[in-house]
Amino acid sequence: MISQTIQEQIRKLVLPLGIPNTVDELKLAVKEAFVITEEFSLQYMDSDFHDFFTLTSTDQIQHKDTVKVVFPSPVVLTFCYSGADVSTTQSDDALSSSSQDTLILSPQSSPDRLPWPQEFTIPCFSPEVQIVLEKAMEAYMRDGTLMSVQNVKRNITERLTQAIYAYTAYPSGMQIICVAEALVRKYPCLKEPGSLSGYYGWQMSLKYKMADYRRRLSKFGCPEVTCNTLKSKSPENRKPAKNVKKPRKAEVNYLPPYPTGQSEESLEQERLELLSEVKKRDNTMVIKAKMAKTFTLRRHEVVNLSPRVVDFKDRWPALFNPQQINEEFRRITTLDLEPKFMQMLDQYTPNLLSIFCAKGGALGQTLQDKMVAIHQVF
Repeated sequence: MISQTIQEQIRKLVLPLGIPNTVDELKLAVKEAFVITEEFSLQYMDSDFHDFFTLTSTDQIQHKDTVKVVFPSPVVLTFCYSGADVSTTQSDDALSSSSQDTLILSPQSSPDRLPWPQEFTIPCFSPEVQIVLEKAMEAYMRDGTLMSVQNVKRNITERLTQAIYAYTAYPSGMQIICVAEALVRKYPCLKEPGSLSGYYGWQMSLKYKMADYRRRLSKFGCPEVTCNTLKSKSPENRKPAKNVKKPRKAEVNYLPPYPTGQSEESLEQERLELLSEVKKRDNTMVIKAKMAKTFTLRRHEVVNLSPRVVDFKDRWPALFNPQQINEEFRRITTLDLEPKFMQMLDQYTPNLLSIFCAKGGALGQTLQDKMVAIHQVF
């Protein structure tokens, strides 16, 4: 349980499954619990300084801690028609300016995906569907009556499809099962009579609904989906099920769209500028900013063109810097490379050691000699 401070309100947030593993999952829980549609950041109360600091990891908070929800201020541009430069301010006084010479830019929502959660949270449905579900749950709790879903199934699967797309456009069979299972667990009245699991029909409906949703997205030019259309494939691969490009495990930002106001041509110009910036000394911050800005262009090259490593290195030499390798890994997976690697190494080390000890022959003897040295250290 965490106390949440939202603007001038102090409200309580209950997390039945405990504090999430990532900040993004916690933000999603806050959005759904308090019906927040705007973008925001989270701050936590530091016990040492008795002040709020930006929350970068859920390890920084504990049971009954206070977390502050911070909304970004709008950017106000005041246009001066006398020929003077455009001035930018964030003060409240500027909000009283005439609507004819003031433009308020709302913060742009991030297109980044969220990693698949350990426990899928069923989103809120439309008001009419929620009313029907509440009445059906009352009947189920009273006498175990199952609900007839013909009138609401389409609305439910449509909303679940949108919730799944927030994580991935190509959910695996196991992920779809997790969603269907979470649905009937939250609303037992939706279980299917005669089904062993109670959700097999929901599972199949979600599978076909996601396929239909991807077809609709392709019409709007969603790059993650259009890369698999027949027009985008080479002549020898023009079959629906052949060479389907989709995220692998842990790839969250697989093929994001170009940022607003950017195109392939503008990002290519940024890449050319980046080539000259790499040659300069003490230019880490500029390189980092340009690498982040051109991330979409690189992903389009990797996914759609599959370039050779030597060619890709010529086009993106900055990417082969250790620091930028870590940054690129974070952009794709939202995880830190080195801590994640060390965590998994600690997890698999006992099994690796047992495999080394069981190895025979000359290689096994070499490994045993090295294992003796390792055991002496530890």
